[in-house]
Amino acid sequence: MRKVFVFAALHLALLGGVMSAQFEVSADDMREMEDTVRDLDSHVALKEKEAAAAARGMAAYFQKLEAHYAATPATADAVGFARKSHELADQVAKAVEGGDFEAAADSVGQLTRSCKTCHDVYKNK
Repeated sequence: MRKVFVFAALHLALLGGVMSAQFEVSADDMREMEDTVRDLDSHVALKEKEAAAAARGMAAYFQKLEAHYAATPATADAVGFARKSHELADQVAKAVEGGDFEAAADSVGQLTRSCKTCHDVYKNK
């Protein structure tokens, strides 16, 4: 249980740093999100309700990412990817909070695929 609280606190701390007015997307942030999605998948599989906090933090991050990409003309498709990831992270949080870990696991799987699809398009640009 303590491990999950530490997990959520670390990830929310990272996300707090990107909530400033000057939002920058870095490769380190993206790697951290990849790690967070993998950790979230594990915590959902273990049916740990505290995983909702990390999912909420991810939803907030993807919301900022969506706004960032909306202001960047060369990344029009990324707006949709970020929006979908935001919605999926929110679905994970709601499902975990409601105790529906099967739905949460499904949403985590979709979130993983959404991240991969965006990375396939933008990672090497």
